[in-house]
This record gives sequence, C-alpha cells and structure tokens, in this order.
Amino acid sequence: MVYSPMSFAKILGITKHELLEKESEGIVPPAKRNARQERYYKPEDVIKYRNYLGISSPVKSIRKQLFLNFKGGTGKSTLSASYGFRLAQRGVRTLLIDLDPQGHLTQCLGLNNQQYPKTLFNALIEKEDIEKIIIKTDLSTLDIIPSNLNLSPVELSLFSMNSREFRLRRLLMSVEKNYELIIMDASPSIGLLNLNAILASNDLLIPVLADFLSYHGLKILFETLSTIEEDFSFVFENIFIFLNRYNDSHRICRRSKKALETHYEKYLLNTMIRQDTRIAEATSQGTSIFLFAPSSKGAADIDHLIDEIFRLKGADRV
Repeated sequence: MVYSPMSFAKILGITKHELLEKESEGIVPPAKRNARQERYYKPEDVIKYRNYLGISSPVKSIRKQLFLNFKGGTGKSTLSASYGFRLAQRGVRTLLIDLDPQGHLTQCLGLNNQQYPKTLFNALIEKEDIEKIIIKTDLSTLDIIPSNLNLSPVELSLFSMNSREFRLRRLLMSVEKNYELIIMDASPSIGLLNLNAILASNDLLIPVLADFLSYHGLKILFETLSTIEEDFSFVFENIFIFLNRYNDSHRICRRSKKALETHYEKYLLNTMIRQDTRIAEATSQGTSIFLFAPSSKGAADIDHLIDEIFRLKGADRV
C-alpha cells in the first residue's frame, strides 16, 4: 500500500504544497519514487514524518477500545475492521482482536480465518505467548489476533479459572507497549469473554441501527454495565454511541435518532454512518472501504467518526 503526496499530506494534516516544501528544504527526507519517477509514501512513513515535523499522533495515550452491542446485525464487525484499518493507515500502530468465534472481523480484512489454528483461546486458556498468535497484515501498522471456531470453548474453559474476569486485561499488558491502539470486536452477547473485554477496555463504542430493536438492545446493555459497575467497581472512561446505516429520508430513522438524543445524549456522537451500499460491497469482497471505495460517503463518515472520537476537529470527548 502506498500514498500519493496529496493523500499522504492529508493524513499528516498539512497541504501537499507544505509537504513538498518541507522536502525541498531538507526538513523531511525525500519521498520514494517508482519506476515512473512518481513520488510515493508508505504507512510506516507517517510515523517518521510526524516525528520530523513535530506532529503528534491522533492517539495521545494507549487506548483499548471495545466494539459491542447486544443486538446482532448492527454492522459492528464491518465498522471495527474499517475503523482500525483507517487508523493504521493514518500511522497509528494498531492491534485488532477478533473475539467472536464466527471470525467476522477477521474475514472483513480479507483473511481466511480457517487457516489460523491459533486464536485468543491459546493465549487465554493454554497460556501460550500472545505474540505467537498475533498475525501481521499487509499494512505494516496493523496486526490482528484472528478468530474462528477454535475460540468456541473459551467460555467453558474460563469458568473454572482463578481471576477469570481479568485474564484478558493481564494478557494485553504484555503487548500493549507495542501499540498505540488495541481494538476488540465482541460477539453480540454477554459472557465471560465479553466481560473480560469490558474490564480490559478504556472506551466502549456502540454502533446502533436507527430502529427500536437496537434502542431496546441499548437498554439491556446499559443495565448490564450498571451491574458490572457494582460488582467490579469498573466504569468506562468513555462510551460512544453512534448511528449506523442512517437514512434521513426514512421516518423510522428520524424517530430513532430523536429517541437516542432524548435518552442517551451524554454518549451520542454527532457523526452518523450513512447508509451506503459501498460498505456492504467492500465487506463482501473482504476488504476495507478505504481500499474499495475511499471516496465514498461511508469512508468519509468513518473518517469523521475517528476525528470526533480523537478530537481532531474540535470534538469535546477523549
């Protein structure tokens, strides 16, 4: 994967003219050139150029973020995959962890989840070195712990273990120094593995469809979080709710949005991921929207989601 000067400058938050000017002045190293003498840059160059220019990473401290919703079908895996992929494209050292035995997050990145014999089960239960189950992707700033049906026995195995609720938190401590961001995609249920993920995370990201079944799922989720707070004295640093597949022309979408604004205003982000068939097409191809259709409205909305969460454009959270 390579970037043109314009797209690379955009990731850095400067203009193409400023980038080329810095190169001509020797402030940053010259760009690489292909056989046609066209300038290009790689994702790992983002980190180097930020250091040269004194530009800080959008992630100010190590963050562990969990995508979770007790209602299935909200687009959680698709969004977490493209969200993590885009942050890695922006030069953020990112680890994605697939917590669902169905392996949808793994598949959304175009990986055949059946080809990986080891999952989080091997590290959590069999105490194998977690670094041995981390898979490198074609994007140098993005790693993944894949999932498949080999993860299925984890719930039963955790049940009889000591400190069973905190095993993932302790496990991640051994690798978090290698990353700026760890993103987990959970199955739509509450169990010991998801409880581990909750207690290991800083931030909770909840994609919600603009319908009242999703709204009901939110109620159950917050009731569960209240119980966890009482039992474990745990509270997320941030909870972000955002609408997915939103279509303003649909009355049900507008009504659902209004209900969320009324009852969850404290957590609801301004950004909405608009309905976009290109996202579904990208998922069917096993690729990120940022490779499949980088100029689509879906890609733009995920970019805005990242900007709002990490305060790149004046958001008042994190």
